[in-house]
Amino acid sequence: MVTQTLSQNLTGQIEAVSVIAKRRTGKRPSPATVWRWCRKGVRGGSVKLAAVFHGGCWQTTSEAFDQFLADQTAAALGERDEPEQTDSDAALIAAGLL
Repeated sequence: MVTQTLSQNLTGQIEAVSVIAKRRTGKRPSPATVWRWCRKGVRGGSVKLAAVFHGGCWQTTSEAFDQFLADQTAAALGERDEPEQTDSDAALIAAGLL
């Protein structure tokens, strides 16, 4: 499990992810969507929203949410580096399973 500290990733005023998303996109995401963005990630897990769980909800900053949107766009356009292959990935590819 990867643990991130607030001081390393989030600086500034934090507020609920759903509030920031509503303000930026015009749509309020479901709680399941917010959880996925923060914990599981999008684009195969390569893009995650930097957030903290506080007061019963996921919270982040406007800057972190903007970076999350930019990272998603870059991944969709193929501008991000693909994650490095692990030894287990190479073994699965060699076996024709991946």
